[in-house]
Amino acid sequence: MPSIWCALRTFDAHAREMGGAPLESPRFFLKPWAGLAQPPIGCELEIPSHLEEVHHEIELVLKLDENKSLSQIGVGLDLTDRQTQSIAKTEGMPWTQSKGFANSAIVGNFSEPPIGLAHLQLELAVNGVQRQDASIGQMSFAPLDLLSLLSEWAPLESGDLLFCGTPSGVGPMRRGDHVQARLLSEDGTLISELDFILV
Repeated sequence: MPSIWCALRTFDAHAREMGGAPLESPRFFLKPWAGLAQPPIGCELEIPSHLEEVHHEIELVLKLDENKSLSQIGVGLDLTDRQTQSIAKTEGMPWTQSKGFANSAIVGNFSEPPIGLAHLQLELAVNGVQRQDASIGQMSFAPLDLLSLLSEWAPLESGDLLFCGTPSGVGPMRRGDHVQARLLSEDGTLISELDFILV
């Protein structure tokens, strides 16, 4: 079964907004494959009823082929149960519960990657209000460098996904919110998108 690998603090501004320092080398965590959702455009997406404060984190997602190399790219959302994560951080405990719930890893359509990824743009809006907007070129670790470093020790396999980290602007979502996330090329061409109502 494939794995969902996630890089953290790859945008310095996000590291600072979360009260942390930018990393000198990449760090990763895992989400369960069963937490993956690929919702159709315009659908309703359900999150577990016990969650009170779920935050959005838009990310570039890399999909690996049989050679454990980049095959496709898409837009993704790494959802976080922020209250549970904050408690885990305070106690020095793992984040699994805050990152591994049902539909916590959401991905849009996958497309062939262009030559060079630095010019790509991430955009996220909630109820028509833009919250996150950043270029992949702003990352402190390039996506392919993340993949290369991860491959040095991780048991990668075909179909694995690598969430490449989120820019600043993360924040809460409420049930009933209309969430739109897009991955765009330099000229504004849509590469991948998400569009759903959170329920």
